[in-house]
Amino acid sequence: MAKKIDTSKIERIRQASVEIISECGITGSSVAAIAQRAGVSAGYLYRHYPSKVKLVNDLLNDALNSITERIDALIGENDRIDRIVSGIIGFIFESASLNPYRLKFQIMLLNDFSTEIDPAIREQIRQIGETLIRKGHENGSVRKNVSIEDFYIALVGIPMQYLAARYKFGFGANDWDIAAEIEKITRISMCAIK
Repeated sequence: MAKKIDTSKIERIRQASVEIISECGITGSSVAAIAQRAGVSAGYLYRHYPSKVKLVNDLLNDALNSITERIDALIGENDRIDRIVSGIIGFIFESASLNPYRLKFQIMLLNDFSTEIDPAIREQIRQIGETLIRKGHENGSVRKNVSIEDFYIALVGIPMQYLAARYKFGFGANDWDIAAEIEKITRISMCAIK
């Protein structure tokens, strides 16, 4: 008989992983520390994630999947590229304000070449990019030679790196006007694809 999975323990493992990796980096974190913070045994963690790499990749893929799902939803709601860009930047900024550990974790992993991105998510990113390019060309809101990489940088790279700079250097730590910041980064991101 299969053992029942305790979803609350799995969620505690995932949250502890995000926190510890955000604090210590990937190489500075250990399965033992993650298990201890989650309040589970290392053996329990290994039953669900055979290695730290598998756990980290699963968390990264979940994060990328939530971003791509939001972009898909925005594409379905809007034909205007600037509204799609603003919507995803708003999603990233609001997510960061709700859980700074998770955003720091995502920034770290997106810049770490030891993590793997699921091929299905890569394909989803490619398809979203092609859709955005087509929409942008149809309404004349993006330049003719814009690429999928350009869109990825505009939608994810610029806002993530902006937030990384705010966290790392404490820029504007006391004057966070999220609406104004979303508007500003949207203008910067649109410059990358216009």
